[in-house]
Amino acid sequence: MLIEQPNRKYWTYTSLKWLVWFNIFTTILHYVDNILFFEHYPEPTWLNPTLVDAFWFVMTPFALLALWLIKHQRLYWGVVSMVLYCLMSLLVLGHYLIPSEHISLKIHAFIWLEALAAIGLLVYVVRYLQVARSFTLKNEV
Repeated sequence: MLIEQPNRKYWTYTSLKWLVWFNIFTTILHYVDNILFFEHYPEPTWLNPTLVDAFWFVMTPFALLALWLIKHQRLYWGVVSMVLYCLMSLLVLGHYLIPSEHISLKIHAFIWLEALAAIGLLVYVVRYLQVARSFTLKNEV
């Protein structure tokens, strides 16, 4: 546990890690489907499957870096990195900005699964930060 809190079990690094891995899993589901069935997704004309794929490889390291930073007691930069990851993940909602006659239920499910996972992670991180401010962190310098 990163946060020492007498007599109570609260926000842990392990919980955060599981939430991050769940988010990464949801992005994999959505991005792989988006790449394989690109023509079925509402996308801007300038976007192509290669750019979609590349964005995942730009976005995901922010979550992994955040975990590393938080584990090593760099809470501020860890939270900044995690918030950036969550905001990038929420760009998935941009599919709804592109006019489309029909979006399949599967596509809606992948979009909302990723978006809700990102929102959940963002809420958890904000709450984690509030709790961390209230209590002493181990190995604080």
